[in-house]
Amino acid sequence: MNLPARLLPSLARGCQVALAVLIAFVAAMESTGLLHPSSAVFGALWAAISAIVVLQNDISATGSAARLRFWGTILGAVIAGGYLMLWPFNPVGLGVCVALAVAGAHLLNQNDGGRLAAITVTVILLQGEMNPGAHPLVTVGLRFFEACLGAASAVVVSWAWMRVARHGRFGG
Repeated sequence: MNLPARLLPSLARGCQVALAVLIAFVAAMESTGLLHPSSAVFGALWAAISAIVVLQNDISATGSAARLRFWGTILGAVIAGGYLMLWPFNPVGLGVCVALAVAGAHLLNQNDGGRLAAITVTVILLQGEMNPGAHPLVTVGLRFFEACLGAASAVVVSWAWMRVARHGRFGG
């Protein structure tokens, strides 16, 4: 396929990802802003990253990625939250928690989810360090909620894109 023929599907894909990111970012910025204004920008970033991670080339793959995101986020949040309830952030603790998250995902046969659990642990522990005044359960709850917002944004955009593309209105 030559460049002009690839241009429309490439632009369509770029717009699809941008739409998922914008929806996730705005939704998280507004909701986290109401609940915990000092971490709203970080939460919006986290939701946008989750949307990018989850959005795949088709709705089936996006749904599978959303499920991995959900379970990886739960596992990582439980481990990071448990750690922060007992100890303050520490780089060695981060390493131990990442190892536990990946091992836990492996034990649960969620091997690919181990990456997402490790990312979640890292984000929650670092957010706990950046915002030490927030209760660990608030940090965990917000980051879990924002990751789910991002995943949901990706699923909605993927579903809507499929519906529009099926009717021949866009390429991609």
